[in-house]
Amino acid sequence: MSHLLTEANRLELAATGLIQEVLREESVAPTPATWADLCHRAVERLRLERAAAAQLQRELQALHASRAWMVVQTLRRLRRFLLPEGSRRARLARRLTRALRRVRCPSNERQQLRTPLDSLRRTRRPDRELFIFVPSIPWTVDLFQRPQHLARQLAREGHLVVYDCSGTAEAVVGLKELEPNLFLYKGDPQLLAELPDPVLWTFPYNFHHRDLFPAGVRCVYDWIDDLAVFPYDQGFLRANHRRALREATIVASVARRLHEEARRVRPDAIYLPNAVEFERFAQPAPEFPQDAVLARLRASGKPLAGYYGALADWFDYPLLEQTARRRPDWNFLLIGPNYDGSLKGQPLLDCPNVAWIGPRRYEQLPGYLRAMDVALIPFRLNDITLATSPLKLYEYLAADKPVITTAMPECMACPEVMIVGSAWELAEALDTARARAGEPERRRRRQAVAAGNSWAARTRVVVQRLQEQRAGAGASVGGAPGRRRPPGGGRRGPPPPPP
Repeated sequence: MSHLLTEANRLELAATGLIQEVLREESVAPTPATWADLCHRAVERLRLERAAAAQLQRELQALHASRAWMVVQTLRRLRRFLLPEGSRRARLARRLTRALRRVRCPSNERQQLRTPLDSLRRTRRPDRELFIFVPSIPWTVDLFQRPQHLARQLAREGHLVVYDCSGTAEAVVGLKELEPNLFLYKGDPQLLAELPDPVLWTFPYNFHHRDLFPAGVRCVYDWIDDLAVFPYDQGFLRANHRRALREATIVASVARRLHEEARRVRPDAIYLPNAVEFERFAQPAPEFPQDAVLARLRASGKPLAGYYGALADWFDYPLLEQTARRRPDWNFLLIGPNYDGSLKGQPLLDCPNVAWIGPRRYEQLPGYLRAMDVALIPFRLNDITLATSPLKLYEYLAADKPVITTAMPECMACPEVMIVGSAWELAEALDTARARAGEPERRRRRQAVAAGNSWAARTRVVVQRLQEQRAGAGASVGGAPGRRRPPGGGRRGPPPPPP
């Protein structure tokens, strides 16, 4: 019976929506005389749409049962067997495919793409680098993340930066300038490979894009998270990662745990945690966002504890739920997308003093932080969070907010952060953090820590290492012709441990 009621409700909603659509199309108000006709037309349209959907389903089933589909699936399985992802054979096949694609690409179309890239080449200053961020996350996403921050900061320092958004939904054709020196690109990757002496910025899931560029191209390999966090085949990620540790010009790790592991293979690896756009967050927001939920929470007169970022499996929902029930005199605000669907059905959302408002634009976050009395990072402790550098940590501090987190190593290394391990401790820490928030010395230390961990500080480390290597301080021997090789003679196994 329950499934019949559900189907009835679904049909009722569909019919109501169709009736509203008919009314909008005809711009008339319904009368008792026309209402039956409207209902009949809506039901008839729904019947036709369901018949069309059923026809499409039959065609799809016929396609799946066809010989051509079985041949395609067999070829796919054969390809995975003969060309496993990350293997040398797969890389050679990709190069051959690119060569064939260049033959097929009309010369006038390539020239239209090449012209702005040639102009870009001429604007490059001799004392600045050209960074290419190989395809990664889209530029316009709910969570403004490390790749965008690094690209923007490098451009502000005068380096040319091309952020390749091929394969994403970005509305870009060819080259589009976002800010001075910062360009989005979507087009033939071979044209980017023709740019002289670039530096590729890569991550665990896209280091294989290095194969699109000439041997010897300089690469930054940015190990930004435990590999388990990425929604890709783990075998592919491990192969990419091992290769990147061997071949990258610079290996950077976002967290101490990852850094120590990287140093066992690359003693020259650098520690490069996340950071903050200091000026944006240190400058008090001029006003609170126009947000009805935020206005309601502020009007209650209760202090506000808040979090922004992904709501995912690593978020400790039970910890915050138990805290919220212990502290009905506090409100709790969650900002961010339901990243992996784990928020759905959580008892946390049943708490009357907890509000989740979904994602907000990066530019709005300082305004929401202004409304918070305490900022939270309540993550579970697992392999992912023990190897993470919460980007929001330094943003919270720059905004002069007291911070409470669980015992993640990157947060514990910051004395200005309060560490808790249970709902009871978090409930108690709220009052302590709020009471101490205005102490001049604590405020000074929060600002000092944030200022010392800016994105400008991070990019300076990488650019300085590149300059040292260009001047001959970095190793550049052996391997494939013209290819840089890591210290240790390019051996496949790990080198001796560092002194």
